[in-house]
Amino acid sequence: MVRSLSNRPKRLRRRTRNDRGDVRSGGNLREQILSAAASCFRERGIKATKMQEIAKRAGISVGNFYNYFENKDAIIDEFAQREVARLAREIDEIVNGRVSLEEQRRQFRESLRKQLAVQRARVKIEILEEAARNSSMGEIVKRSDAQVRELIKKMHRSRSSAEVSDEEIEVMVEMDMALVDGMAFRLIAHPELDIERMINAIVKTVIR
Repeated sequence: MVRSLSNRPKRLRRRTRNDRGDVRSGGNLREQILSAAASCFRERGIKATKMQEIAKRAGISVGNFYNYFENKDAIIDEFAQREVARLAREIDEIVNGRVSLEEQRRQFRESLRKQLAVQRARVKIEILEEAARNSSMGEIVKRSDAQVRELIKKMHRSRSSAEVSDEEIEVMVEMDMALVDGMAFRLIAHPELDIERMINAIVKTVIR
């Protein structure tokens, strides 16, 4: 998705000097740019955020920004990868952690609070919109979905009797994922909804 630009460096510099004159490692500054982008995306939305705003939030010039990301699409890609990886890690900890049922529910409740916060939910929807038109983003979302799906399937299988078929488990998993994704849309359209009530209902449905 990202096209190389001949008039910009193709390699990241190990160290750089920002507009205030202090020297920081390239890796640290890259993380700072990503953190600034995440804040801007959640506050303003992905589409509305300009590269100039990200650079300003990171405390660097737009020219320096291009030493680390070739364009806005490049930073959106990396941001999306980190978001879906974070979600997969959270679900993995909930499913594979050696904790009680009540603790699983508590952890899942906390994860949902993060996912369904209006700012994060809006960004998630924008990522899904981008995935519909962009094959690179689509692959990122598909990989994340597959990982989360397998984790939830494992959770259902561990709590279901042997009589429950794999097909029935698959249906339950899809319903669980649709429930969470759909709730993100509902909360944005209807911010007056009681989010805690919705989260508690989802937790009871998913972790039986």
